[in-house]
Amino acid sequence: KVDSTTGVQAYEVASPWGNTNIARRRLLQTLGLSVYNLQGDSAPGEADYSATLRLRLDADFGVNGHLEGPYQGGETDYSVAGGSRFIPGLEEAPLDLMYAYFEGRNVASGWLGFRVGRQYVSDVLGWWSFDGALVRVTTPYYVQLEAYGGLEQRGGLPLSTSRYERQGVWRGSHRGFGSDKTRPGGLADYPSFHEAALAPAFGVALESAGPSFVHGRLSYRRVYNLGTTAGQQFPDRNGSVRTVEGSRISQDRLGYAADINKADLGGIKGGVTYDFYNQLVGSFYGGLEVYAGSRVTLGADVDYFVPTFDADSIWNWFTHDPITTITGRASVDVTREVDLAVWGGARMWMAEGNPEEFGADQCEIVVNRRDCIGTTVLDPSSDSRLEAYARDEENRAATITTDVLANLAGRYRTRTSSVELRGMLQTGERGRRTGADLSGERRLHGQRYALGARVSLYNWEDPLRPDRGATSFGYVLGAGYRPGEAADFKLEWEHDMNRLVGQRFRVVGLVNLRVAP
Repeated sequence: KVDSTTGVQAYEVASPWGNTNIARRRLLQTLGLSVYNLQGDSAPGEADYSATLRLRLDADFGVNGHLEGPYQGGETDYSVAGGSRFIPGLEEAPLDLMYAYFEGRNVASGWLGFRVGRQYVSDVLGWWSFDGALVRVTTPYYVQLEAYGGLEQRGGLPLSTSRYERQGVWRGSHRGFGSDKTRPGGLADYPSFHEAALAPAFGVALESAGPSFVHGRLSYRRVYNLGTTAGQQFPDRNGSVRTVEGSRISQDRLGYAADINKADLGGIKGGVTYDFYNQLVGSFYGGLEVYAGSRVTLGADVDYFVPTFDADSIWNWFTHDPITTITGRASVDVTREVDLAVWGGARMWMAEGNPEEFGADQCEIVVNRRDCIGTTVLDPSSDSRLEAYARDEENRAATITTDVLANLAGRYRTRTSSVELRGMLQTGERGRRTGADLSGERRLHGQRYALGARVSLYNWEDPLRPDRGATSFGYVLGAGYRPGEAADFKLEWEHDMNRLVGQRFRVVGLVNLRVAP
């Protein structure tokens, strides 16, 4: 089987250098190849072997496009304008190998399965990618054991992306740094841009393998950092940067998730993760769903999340507190064509200390007035009074800010058409965002052709930045054509407008091709 996806986008975004609009000209191309039944004829319950891979090109030919004169090409060339526009690691056309593995299933009378190559693992610990081997032992006692090991996929390494590594570290290739005088000379130039290195990793999991209405998985994963990393943001007076070398922890986590679902009653699910490096519960979630007859579904969910980072990240030095979301939901199939859904609840943001008072109190300590924020530099590392205030537990009591959440949706659909209306609200003392969109699609000539449209109206306010509040209107027009099972084509035009950005346009084209014997 051979399949490919080609996506083209053209749009504009605001430049970080001022009011200049940056033209984005993006090309996304994926190419997949799969070969099945490598053992020959396939038989139920017998060993089966296959190989599959997929490449991705995610290019942006708008990079450097907004730079002119002496700055032309400066985002990817350090020799231009003294490196004032250079962005380490930025590429016009990055290519990565999404996955490429050889797989065996039902080996040894169904006891053994394996994968070798670049592959994904998806469980309560999140989406993750590595190069290596995975072995799965499935017993006839509703239990299977999984073990894997290899190298974590990391940005900056050949044919790799940073999508699946832990957050908080900017990594990439330093190839060309130093030996060429038109390139950065070393860590002192970009100490926050860490040299990408191999990251050994391993994990184990114990998972249920039946009965079908219940499932549970206990997972453990550990990843190591290797190589050299900078230990400070800015160079010393002599231009040097302190470094850390050797093997050290990147992530060390344990998680468990389980769900039970009965088609005539409902379902219950839950999961939790623990971060051994940070010594805290990183997340947990739970949900209850009730099927109140054949047309009504009721549910309630809770989600708790604490931001955690790669152990090399400077963000571990800062406090990071949990975000908790509690919601309820209901959906009703009014008729075969019409369904309604409502969802709402609260999201609670926790912080150490009172953000409304903390900075003002520090101002009073240093300059004897409470309104110095934005005009006076406050550095706890150079003023013992500020450090003592920040470390005083009386000033670090937990405070909670609550947002109200709501969503409402209605849909009408037939075999050849659909119309959907969605509205949302998120509001609290830190701001408000609300809006709605109406969309529709019509399929013609045996669903060979498709026409679609969407209009949206949104409004937002930010009390901390009153000048950034606005109302935005947008519309999308689209068309699709599917000549057969082997291909389909889609084209969209989008136009958005508000007082902050003026008029914004985007064109999206998508081509999917499939070839299978």
